[in-house]
Amino acid sequence: MELVGNCLCLDFANTVARRPEGHGDRLTTMDGLLTWAQAAGVLPPDFAGGGGVALGDAIELRESVYRTFSAVAARRHPDPDDVSVIMNTYAEALCSASLHREGDGHVLRWPGERSARAVLWPVAASAGRLLLEGPLNRVGECPSCGWLFLDTTRNGSRRWCSMAMCGNQVKSRRYYAAKTTHRGS
Repeated sequence: MELVGNCLCLDFANTVARRPEGHGDRLTTMDGLLTWAQAAGVLPPDFAGGGGVALGDAIELRESVYRTFSAVAARRHPDPDDVSVIMNTYAEALCSASLHREGDGHVLRWPGERSARAVLWPVAASAGRLLLEGPLNRVGECPSCGWLFLDTTRNGSRRWCSMAMCGNQVKSRRYYAAKTTHRGS
């Protein structure tokens, strides 16, 4: 499972491959959601929580996160309805969280006994904080696969979800096209 977004909410949006077509959806079952949550560090490996979330709620949040930050990456205003889905889930998360001192600041923590609904809380908190605090000018969308990422490079030059996944493929295709064009001249 690739986690290349550099931000939890963007990795959650990236649970669909090859946007906008939407191939390879990882959230077709509750097991898929819980597997992603464990891989992303949202749930402990021994989590055995039950329901509390309809898979439709998870998909609604994921699609709202995707559309919101895809718009941000394209320097457009996000749809207010998508932002509302994120912020309402964030508000729910805040009501269930407690603050814990960590380093020079505080972090949100949720109760140990969590329902599957709580899987969405860290995602919504991540999206809410990114919307409120940014850096929104560092949100990008891979032109090859449509995955979102937070560009953490020093010079802000990241173009792809990752070099290993799309960057090398694009560069290889460009190199091959240049070679075949050169041979044909």
